[in-house]
Amino acid sequence: MPRKQGNNRIKLVKISAVAGIVIAGTLIWNSLRTPHENGVPEDVQQSIPEVRPAENIDMVVSGTIEQLPDIDYTELDKGNELTKLMDKRKEELGVNNSLDMIVKPDESFKVGKTTVSMRDILEKSFLKKSKVFEERITESGAVEPETNAHYGIYVVQAGDNIWNIHFRIIQEYYQARGITVSSKADEPLNTGYSSGIGRLLKFSENMVTIYNLLEKNVAADISLLEPLSKIVVYNMNEVFALLQEINYDDVDNIRFDGETIWIPAQQPQKKANN
Repeated sequence: MPRKQGNNRIKLVKISAVAGIVIAGTLIWNSLRTPHENGVPEDVQQSIPEVRPAENIDMVVSGTIEQLPDIDYTELDKGNELTKLMDKRKEELGVNNSLDMIVKPDESFKVGKTTVSMRDILEKSFLKKSKVFEERITESGAVEPETNAHYGIYVVQAGDNIWNIHFRIIQEYYQARGITVSSKADEPLNTGYSSGIGRLLKFSENMVTIYNLLEKNVAADISLLEPLSKIVVYNMNEVFALLQEINYDDVDNIRFDGETIWIPAQQPQKKANN
């Protein structure tokens, strides 16, 4: 009997070993079968992510994000990428030395140690004029001002006054269009009345924003211009929209009553007779 029992144990061990091999083989076979062969419903199969071949990795679309240089007033005259960017923007608008920077509404710039965003200037300027500053939310979720305007920035220097700053912009605007504006065009006429350019300059005061860099607020008195502590901000779209309505030959016929400006209507050009 003892020998018989020993044989039974050997048989049980062999049977267990064979069963283990069968089970392991079944598990491996099932893992290699497709979801359909494993009895996975079709709707579940569709949710199983498809494994793509490794060679498809090279098909990923790539692109370059344009990185604009920081707009720093102290870097403007160094012949760097910022200089090229500002020169390009000025050329597109037809201005040159009359403005230091051309800034978009979603950009920031630096003067000395102070960094200020155009968004902050616009918000405070609109608030001062009792207007609503509108913004929109892009598809990416970013918040942008509801405008595509370009803003001209002039950093006030010693001896500057708002009249001369305006005048230089007007001169450059017309110069880019082949018209020379005399340096005395802003002086009164022989009759004692203001010239058309003089009236235009006076009206331009309503279109400008003076921003105090130290107090980070819109200045109330545009006649007080402290060097390097204040900047003059123009909405170039508004400035050009006004100037484009003016026929320079009729500029002296402009009328201004302190609030409203009247510009003579441009006469349509006559067609030449054949």
